[in-house]
Amino acid sequence: MCQQSLPRHLLEIHEVSCDCIFTTRPQRRRRGASDEDPSSSPFLPKQAREIKGNQPIPETRGLPPPDAGQKALLSSMSPRKLVLVPQRNNPMSPTRLPWLQASDRAVLPVSPQTKECPERPVKCQFCELAVRLNKLEIHEHHCGRQTELCADCGQHIMLRVLAQHRDVCWAEQTLLWRGKKIPAPESNICCHYCKHMIPGNKYFHHLGRCCPVSDSVKYFPTGKLEIPPSSLSSEAAEDQIYIAEKDVRPKMKNINGFPLPSEKSTRQAPRGTNKTTDLPLKSDGKLRASSPAEDDAAYDILRGCSQCGILLPLPTLNQHQPHLPRSCCGHPGSIMDEEGQLLQPQDQSCWATLPDVCLRRVFWWLGDRDRSRAALVCRKWNQIMYSADLWRYRTITFSGRPSRVHASEFESALWYVKKFGRYLEHLEIKFLNPYNAVLTKKFQVTMRGLLSCLGKSNNRLRSLSIQHLELDRLVWRNSIRSSFMKSLSFFLKKMGKHLDYLNLKGARLTVEQGCHVLNSLSYLRNESVVSELNIEDYFSHHLAVYSSPQFNKTMATFRSLASLTLNYNCISDELLENLCENNASTLWTMNIKCHVHDPHGQVIWGMSWAKLARHATNLKVNFFFERVMKYERLARILLQEIPVRSISLRSCYFSDPDWSMRPTLTELLPTFRHTLQKLTFEFNNNHESLDEELHLLILSCRKLFYFKIWAFLDVKFVERILKSQEEGQCALRTLKVRIYTNRYETNEEDRTLREIYRKYRKMIDSELNYFVIAYPMM
Repeated sequence: MCQQSLPRHLLEIHEVSCDCIFTTRPQRRRRGASDEDPSSSPFLPKQAREIKGNQPIPETRGLPPPDAGQKALLSSMSPRKLVLVPQRNNPMSPTRLPWLQASDRAVLPVSPQTKECPERPVKCQFCELAVRLNKLEIHEHHCGRQTELCADCGQHIMLRVLAQHRDVCWAEQTLLWRGKKIPAPESNICCHYCKHMIPGNKYFHHLGRCCPVSDSVKYFPTGKLEIPPSSLSSEAAEDQIYIAEKDVRPKMKNINGFPLPSEKSTRQAPRGTNKTTDLPLKSDGKLRASSPAEDDAAYDILRGCSQCGILLPLPTLNQHQPHLPRSCCGHPGSIMDEEGQLLQPQDQSCWATLPDVCLRRVFWWLGDRDRSRAALVCRKWNQIMYSADLWRYRTITFSGRPSRVHASEFESALWYVKKFGRYLEHLEIKFLNPYNAVLTKKFQVTMRGLLSCLGKSNNRLRSLSIQHLELDRLVWRNSIRSSFMKSLSFFLKKMGKHLDYLNLKGARLTVEQGCHVLNSLSYLRNESVVSELNIEDYFSHHLAVYSSPQFNKTMATFRSLASLTLNYNCISDELLENLCENNASTLWTMNIKCHVHDPHGQVIWGMSWAKLARHATNLKVNFFFERVMKYERLARILLQEIPVRSISLRSCYFSDPDWSMRPTLTELLPTFRHTLQKLTFEFNNNHESLDEELHLLILSCRKLFYFKIWAFLDVKFVERILKSQEEGQCALRTLKVRIYTNRYETNEEDRTLREIYRKYRKMIDSELNYFVIAYPMM
C-alpha cells in the first residue's frame, strides 16, 4: 500500500494503478445524501476505518504514522472525503490513466519514494512560465539562449550564463573603480548539460565525462562534426572525436605568425593528457604570450566563425576575425572550392582581393541588371551593391509611347526608389512626349508613389530635375494635372529645406499654378534655400509673366540664388530690384531665353540692369535667342548696361530676304567686346556674305574663347581665323564651323579643308578644340 490520502472519486482509479485488490468497492454517495463518517463504512480496511476526526493514526503492521504534511493535506481536502490506501512499492503514473482529467491529475499526490510526475507543471527559471516537467529541459535549453543587456558592461549576455557573468562583471567593475588592471579573460564554454562554465582547454575532457559521446558531438558548440552511429561502441565514438581533432594546421608557409609543430606530435599525443592548456586567445586586441607547446595544442581546437560560420583552428580564427569587413565572408582565405576545401590566397582569383574602392568603381559602370547579377557572386560583392556611392546619381526616363519594351519602366522606377531611394542625392526625371491620357495617368500614379517614398526615406536629396512635362497639352486631363501638381507641391514642402538645385524646365504651367508650386519651397519659412533655379519654359507661351505681381512676390522669397534660368517674358524692373536686394551677394549667373512666341516687347530701364551689375559684381548674363534675329528687337533687349558673357542667335533654317545680320555683327555685338566670351550663330544667310564681318568681330572680342557658327561661308574663312590665332590676334580655344553649300557634292570643300588642317596641324593639336565640316543644304 502507498499510504496516500486521496479524494474518494479518485480512489477507484488509483486502486487499479496501485494493484490494490479489494473484495468490495466503495459505493458513490448519492446526491442529497447526508455526510457519513468514513470510519464507520464497512467497505474500508481496518487501518482506514480508524481515522476519525483529528485523532492520530495508530501504527499498524509496522507502517510509520502520517507526517504533518499528510495531515495538512488530509485536513485541506476533508470536504471531498479523503481515505487512506495501503502503501505499495510501484508508483502511480498518471500517464497510465489516459481518462484522467488534467485538473484531477494536478492535485494527485505522489509518493516521496517514487519519481516526480512528468506531467507536473514546473516554472522555468528564465521566463517563469509553467512548463511540463518532461519538456522543461528542452524549454530551458532554448529559453536560456535568449540574451539580456548587462547593466554593468552594457553587453548582451545569454540568460543561462547571466548569473555567472554578473559576478565576473561586478568584480571587473570594482577593480576599475579602484584603479587596478583587469586580467585578461579566459575563454570559457558553457556546458549544455551541467550548465557550468568550463575553460576552453578542458572542455573536451569535461564533455566526455558529463555526457555520452554521441550527445557531446551533437551539441558541439564550435562546428558541425560527424555524429557516430548508435551501433558503434564508446571506443569507436572516441576515435571519431579523435579524428575530428586531427591536425588541421595549414600545410604551407606559416602566415599566421605561429610556429608550426610537426605532424607527428599531434598524432602521437596521448588521449588522456590535456593538449590544450592555456590557449593564446585574444584579449583586448592583443595575444597573450604563449609557449610553442601551447601553440601546438591550439591548432587542435576548431572554432566556428561567428559571422561566416567557417570551421577554423583557433590561431587561424584569431587572424581571420579582424579582417571580416574586408572580404566576402571575413578574409580572403575563407573562399571554398567545389569540394568544400578552403582555398589559400595564392590559389584565388585577383577579384577576391580587389580593394573596395576599385570594386565600387567597377560597379559604377554597370547597369542595374548587371549589378543585380554581380551581387549574387559573394557576400563582399553584395555589400558593394548597397554602397551609397553607386546610387547618389539617378536619371529615370519614361517613354511617352506605348511599347512592350518600355512596359516595365514605371515598376522599375518604384522598385529602385523603394530599395535605394535613401541614398539619392541627385535625381533627374524625364517624360518624353506622352502619347495619350492613359500614359499620363500612369505617370501621375507612379510619380505619386515615387515622391511619397522619397519623402519618407530620403533626407539627403540635393538636386531634383523634372523636365519637358508640357502640362498644357491635351493629353494631360485637368484631374491628372491637378493630382500631379498636388503630389509635387507636397513633396517640395517637405524636401524644400534640403534642395539646392531645382529644374522644372518645360513644365508649361499657368502663372497661378507655377507660383503655387514655387511657393512650396518656402513653406513655413517665408524664404527658400534653393541656390540654382531653372524655370525655362516653366510658364506657357504667350503669357506676359513680367506684369504679374504674384510672380514678383514669389521670386522675392528666394534669398540665396547663385544661378537663375528663365525666359525673357519674366524679366521686369521689379524682378531686377528683388534680385538686387535679396541675391546681390550670391548671384553669379543669369541665363535668359527669348523665344519668338514669347512676349518680349516690355521696356526695361538700363539703370535697373546697371544697379544689379553694380551690386552683384560677379554677375554674368547669357542670352539665348530663338528666331529673334531682327536688329530692332535685339537692340531693345541687349542693353549696354548688361554684363553679357554669352550670346546665342539661332534661326534654324528659316530665311527672310528682308532680314540682314550685318547691323547686328557690326554695330550691336561689338558693344560687348570687353565682356563677351562665347558666341554661337546658326542662321541662313544665303542672300548675303558675312565672312569679313565675322572675322572682325572675332578680332575685336579679346576675351572670346568659344566660337561656333553654322552658316553659308567661304572655306577660306577658316584659314583666316587660324592664321589670326597663330599670330596671336585672338585667343580661341574652341572652333566649330559648319559650312553650308548649295551643291550636292562637297568634295572640293573637303579637299581644301584637309589642306588647311595639314598646314596648321601643329597648332590645332596643341591649342584648339577643332571641328570644321562642309554640309550640303540642298
